[in-house]
Amino acid sequence: MTEALRADGWMLEAPRVKLPATALDAFQAAFETRDLTHLPPGVPRWLFLEWLAREGWLLHGSSRADIQTFEARTPHDLSGDPFSGRTGVFASSDGLWALMYALRDKSEVKRMLNMVMQRRGPEGQWSTTRYFLSLAPYDRGGEVQPTDGRALLRPGSVYVLPPEGFEEMPPYQWPGVGEVREPQWINPNPVRPVLCVPMSPADFPLPVRTHHADTIDARCMADPWGFPWLD
Repeated sequence: MTEALRADGWMLEAPRVKLPATALDAFQAAFETRDLTHLPPGVPRWLFLEWLAREGWLLHGSSRADIQTFEARTPHDLSGDPFSGRTGVFASSDGLWALMYALRDKSEVKRMLNMVMQRRGPEGQWSTTRYFLSLAPYDRGGEVQPTDGRALLRPGSVYVLPPEGFEEMPPYQWPGVGEVREPQWINPNPVRPVLCVPMSPADFPLPVRTHHADTIDARCMADPWGFPWLD
């Protein structure tokens, strides 16, 4: 069995949370007024991001809280699909994926390995969304490296972007896995956000792995479809 065929075994599902009846009204009020104090206390904030995505908005995570306009950029991407290496403003229609980019501590993290995807089943149906996040810390010259990736998270922001001008990543064939799709979008033009949502590490509901950046980079170069390239 190839590493790629085992990839789905590394993926996690988001927790199932039953929202109180008043939560959706509170989400609507928070967004319409751009006043996050309307968000209901005790309700995980990542669920607000998921609600925004279901309403058709796109999301972009960043460690910065002062971005007025997003400009097109070419990402550092070693995956096998050409879409992820294009130049543009990237966004997600999945809240947890945007949150991964918002919370990584860039001063401590050399490389991030992440994936959010669905897999098409034999009857043509799409699976539930699965998630993976692993962070590679900088080598500090013999310092003890964290084994829990959550130690490499810090507060960040998720920006809400209008969907106009964005192109959705089409489904593609992953060798050894089958047809998959990712909630990834790109816009070749500058984009102005409509809202910035502060987030904290406590808002991320999934475990975070760690890995060695140079080791995984080398494995990825040798086998671009071998995600997640871990032992």
